[in-house]
Amino acid sequence: MFTCLMSCGDETPSAIKPQSETMGDPIPVESGPLLILPGDEPVVRVRLESRRSGGEPVTIGQEGVVLEVADGTGSAERINGPIHISRHDEHWVIDTAQGGVRVRRTGDRLRFRCSDPVVVGSGEHRFAGELHCVASSDTWHLIEHIQMEEYIPGVLAGELYAGWSFSCYAAQAVAARSFACMEVQMRTRSDWDVVASPTSQAYVGVTDNRTAHEAQAMTQGMVLAWNNQLVPGYYSSCCGGLAAIAVNQISSSPVNNVPPLEGHDGRDPCTNSPLYDWTIDRSARSLHRRLDAWSKHRSNHTLGRLTSIESITVHERNRHGRPMVLRITDRGGRSAKLTLQEFLEATGFEGSGSPRTRPKSLWSGWATGTVHRGRVQMQGHGFGHGVGLCQYGAQELGSNGKSFREILAWYYPGSELHKGW
Repeated sequence: MFTCLMSCGDETPSAIKPQSETMGDPIPVESGPLLILPGDEPVVRVRLESRRSGGEPVTIGQEGVVLEVADGTGSAERINGPIHISRHDEHWVIDTAQGGVRVRRTGDRLRFRCSDPVVVGSGEHRFAGELHCVASSDTWHLIEHIQMEEYIPGVLAGELYAGWSFSCYAAQAVAARSFACMEVQMRTRSDWDVVASPTSQAYVGVTDNRTAHEAQAMTQGMVLAWNNQLVPGYYSSCCGGLAAIAVNQISSSPVNNVPPLEGHDGRDPCTNSPLYDWTIDRSARSLHRRLDAWSKHRSNHTLGRLTSIESITVHERNRHGRPMVLRITDRGGRSAKLTLQEFLEATGFEGSGSPRTRPKSLWSGWATGTVHRGRVQMQGHGFGHGVGLCQYGAQELGSNGKSFREILAWYYPGSELHKGW
């Protein structure tokens, strides 16, 4: 799945809510059928929680709701919420908060239904879809099955600020719907399509955000299309001013090799983002250890031969001027080349040989820097992969009177809108 950029340790800049990578797990680089334009509204399977077997339970429901619980045999019963569910020794264990009643069920799956939205976990978010518990090896997952149009408002409320323009919301709705439709098609062998976090798309379940509901209703069933095929609706928080190309930044899968994902020419109006430009200071020694550990993990022998890091510079740019490949140079003049995604992954690597102290994650792989007195100050741009819609740029365009159709035409050049249902 795709990379989620998180703040670790240092103070997080304010006003950076839009943050999804919308890449999911990496799409396999292989030939195969392209994405089909949908003709019916799909059900989206959203992974809400994951737990180790024998670990901490997940709370489902709240006082005053009644949950219908069914297992794979068709046996069902009604239990008053809230309940606490866990898995032990290939059994589901359901503890009720009231009366201490314990229910044990066998099998790999459970299903929960309720006439009212239910709270999941310790948060306040409520979910209206059908909930499924699915066991997989030594892990189990809580997955919501929900119709696409019920899913979209919860994504808009999770991804965008409440005061942002309607045009931005509507453009985001089309992009998010297109992304989810892609995941539904690509993950038929998986137990879920997306996760309820910026790793896929931020999703908060049931929302009272009026603009989110109006944008969903106005764009209902609309997805991005090109040459009679579905276009993945990739987006990120801030592109840093220059567009990325999907086959360079995400993967060379055929689904990404379409003109609407080749990016727009010209500067993007996303300068209001607090992460349009940023600086992160790192220990040069610690950075080298992470790069070295990552090089062993990935068998990147060229990078592994480097000693003390001296500089990080741009080696190759795409036709829009955005960097694609960085050059890492050591004091002896030796160098290695990494893509932005590889550099982002390597600088945060926490595998064998890397320092134990967790560093502040870079906001994107677009960063350069020079070592001075044992420190490397990396100057970076943007938040996310930079493919497709830039949320801060879309908001600026919407604030300046652009329609959602004009916003989509800017970020997905050559695309059309297809009404799937």
